[in-house]
Amino acid sequence: MSTVVSEGRNGGNERYSPQDELPDLENLKLTDDMRVPSFDRLPSPTPRYYGSCKWFNVSKGYGFVIDDITREDLFVHQSNLNMQGFRSLDEGERVSYYIQERSNGKGREAYAVSGEVEGQGLKGSRIHPLGRKKAVSLRCFRCGKFATHKAKSCPNVKTDAKVCYTCGSEEHVSSICPERRRKHRPEQVAAEEAEAARLAAETAASSPRGDHDD
Repeated sequence: MSTVVSEGRNGGNERYSPQDELPDLENLKLTDDMRVPSFDRLPSPTPRYYGSCKWFNVSKGYGFVIDDITREDLFVHQSNLNMQGFRSLDEGERVSYYIQERSNGKGREAYAVSGEVEGQGLKGSRIHPLGRKKAVSLRCFRCGKFATHKAKSCPNVKTDAKVCYTCGSEEHVSSICPERRRKHRPEQVAAEEAEAARLAAETAASSPRGDHDD
């Protein structure tokens, strides 16, 4: 920092540094004309408008509000709704908003959408779309149950041997399971069993009887 030598009041020389002219920052107090304005007090970009929800597609996340004064249909997207969680509007719900031109040039849209009091949360639609699809259930060829696990990690069969997933037996596989045969072809099985019973009866009737003592 350079030091300047100047002539004093009484003809003598006085020394001072430019630092001597800086204000005392520690004791400096802001006056009203020096204060930074709060963002809450800054003027809004456009006037606040009021209207009602005309319709809103909860699945696609957009809809339209109709302005009270101009009766203009204004596009509204769920990302511009002031609410927590699933964002939507109920048909006829009262709203307030700002208006701007849409980025795609297709008319105007409402943004910063709140209740009738600016900053107030919205009620939203009572209709919520279904959640994500559940995991697809496939039939495990080891235990025969419809589940989300794979056969190699089947929790229902502890053995490494092949198991009939129709009846659970370890003695045969499903393709030759008698239970499956009865289940899928009951009429044919019943006819075969009846024919087998008839043949057994005929064989028993035609077989020679032993001699009886008089």
